Amino acid sequence: MIILIGVIQFFLRAQAGETLRQDIDSVMTLEWTIVDDAWINIRLLCKIQLGYCSIGLRSSMTDCDMIAAINDGKSITLTDYWSRDHNTPLDDLAEGGTDDIYYISGGLDDSKSIDVTFKRKLSTGDIYDQDIIPDIRGNICWGYRNNRKGWTLHSTYGDASFSWASTQSNIYFSTSKQQTYNHGIAMSLSWLFFSIIGIFISRYFKHTFWWLYVHILLLFISSFITIISSSLLYKDDMYPASSMSKKTFDHSRIGMIMSSIVISQCAFGFLSLYIKIFTKNLQLLTILIRAHKITGYSLLICGLINCFYGWDIYKDKIGLVLTVLVYIISILVFGGFEVYQVLFKNKRKINICKLPQLTHEKAMEMIKNGAKLIFADDLVLNVKYFMLSHPGGRYMINECIGEDTGKYMVGCSSYGENMLPYTHTEKALSYYKNLAIAIIPSPAGYITSPTNTSLDLMEFTLASKKALNDSIYLISLKSDDFKMSNKCKELIWIGKHFMVIHFTKFRTIRRYYSAIFVDLINWASKLGIINTKRRNEDGHIQFIYKVYSNGHMSNYLNSLKTGDNIIIKGPFGPGLMLNEFKGSYLAFCGGTGLVPFLDLIYCAWKQGSKIKNFSFGIFVFFRSWKEGFALDILEKIRDSGKFPWLDIHIFLDDKSDLVKKTTDLVKIFVGKNVKLAWICGPSGFNRYYCEFLVQNGLERDKIVLM
Repeated sequence: MIILIGVIQFFLRAQAGETLRQDIDSVMTLEWTIVDDAWINIRLLCKIQLGYCSIGLRSSMTDCDMIAAINDGKSITLTDYWSRDHNTPLDDLAEGGTDDIYYISGGLDDSKSIDVTFKRKLSTGDIYDQDIIPDIRGNICWGYRNNRKGWTLHSTYGDASFSWASTQSNIYFSTSKQQTYNHGIAMSLSWLFFSIIGIFISRYFKHTFWWLYVHILLLFISSFITIISSSLLYKDDMYPASSMSKKTFDHSRIGMIMSSIVISQCAFGFLSLYIKIFTKNLQLLTILIRAHKITGYSLLICGLINCFYGWDIYKDKIGLVLTVLVYIISILVFGGFEVYQVLFKNKRKINICKLPQLTHEKAMEMIKNGAKLIFADDLVLNVKYFMLSHPGGRYMINECIGEDTGKYMVGCSSYGENMLPYTHTEKALSYYKNLAIAIIPSPAGYITSPTNTSLDLMEFTLASKKALNDSIYLISLKSDDFKMSNKCKELIWIGKHFMVIHFTKFRTIRRYYSAIFVDLINWASKLGIINTKRRNEDGHIQFIYKVYSNGHMSNYLNSLKTGDNIIIKGPFGPGLMLNEFKGSYLAFCGGTGLVPFLDLIYCAWKQGSKIKNFSFGIFVFFRSWKEGFALDILEKIRDSGKFPWLDIHIFLDDKSDLVKKTTDLVKIFVGKNVKLAWICGPSGFNRYYCEFLVQNGLERDKIVLM
């Protein structure tokens, strides 16, 4: 190795003394000779007859060692300067250093222009001088002025990457104009290509498995290029604002703003992704996503504007034309997709003929084997990859696996008690078409059409309405085109629900209500609670609903009069997924969540002593007896003592001492090897008792949230 280094040094010394030349521009030329290991001779030629010509050893005047030749028309003054910024520099002596420039020859040529040769050490040892390292690429800057205004201003200036070469083959010279052009290309790729595609994909392709990876890759590339390219351009202080045109000033400041906030944009993006995947902090996630969107679109707009400014300043017509062309194409593509989304995709129906049929039971088996499936009305959705796309966080989707999520989508229920219901947009609902892998067949015989009318949107009329208490009502709907079975012929029917649709001037309101087969009045009569009976109407659909002061749908239902029309769809949902009266089951129901279990108890009650190997424990919650319904029926059955398979517990908020017994009672049921536990009530109620059951030893896959 030592021999090799010696050979290289010998070769370099052998080349010493070669005079090299570089034209800076049409006015200024630089010649130099590496004399030996210590000295360099420099010849400065400038077509300046009255003024100055200077060369600096950095890319800008900031902290730069400068050598200036000043021509007063009679002679040349050669001075060693140290420039702190873009103001008039002081000479090295004034700064406290030494003048290390040694005149050799020349001064004024025949045309009275500058032609002077001087020498200096490659390394002077002066803190106000910068070392010259032969054959290593560095930077130089220059400036000159051809008038009497002297050293204070320059009419022309520039900088370049440069090598003080010792041989012709090592010469390197690349002006900042080329660097500026490269910067323009880099920024155009970043903000006219990568960022636009990345944002476009995130807006219109969130239903795909690949969108997030492509979005991150493209926007990271765009941000990385912006940071690197801008840093290279701004590595030294910018020129004073007074020396810039307004357009250049605006371009520079927008660029500086972009370079600053692009880091924040990346931070918002990656942090929101982390929060989405690993936490349940919805509030922080919402703030981060909004910040990410705002900064993202702000960066895109700034980038588009700055690309136009940049090519305009650079006087590149091709760049300007391409920038404007990208503007037009982007507006057309984004606008076209937005129109397509609103007018076509949001309204396009799923081609159910192309989807295979899948029962809830088979879907649940797939879920037990690891599939990430949820139900949305009569569709089975594969949400394995959509978890990372859901703006509410991965955990919301993950904890809704196996649920019918329609209630969350239309805004009649929320994930938990600390969250308000959120009505998803038509765009969000359109994702069903992309995520659907199967369709749930309608249960045969549940509802039929004597006129063979499509079951898609069914029109009924209000037949009757009965108040069960001050806020809960039982309504009965009839239709000539559709008939619901007047009794529950299959246990699998219990717990299914219908979507009620109300079209308003500005929006469509959708809500879900469980259908009920049992006639509560006739059941109460059979139990001897009341003396009245009523005639059952074949084919009617019955709902029980509660009126809320701000409830759009419940107030709409309450405003209906006998004979008014109502639109419904269904039946939907997995229901109780009970095929036979065998095994141990548990239910928690709050408010109108009691409805499906009334059908279950009624079907079992009718069989009486025929039921074997079946047990059912139900916990019923109301704020008070006055706000409940069918409680007299449940109490009558419980107190009769004729049904050992049935264990009914009624909890009222004004009877808090009974609630304390819940834990002990649940542990008794869990010890019986519960096959399924159903929870049906408000969203906060459902999540609370789901966690409650898990904490008390019940496996999560045995809990069904309705």
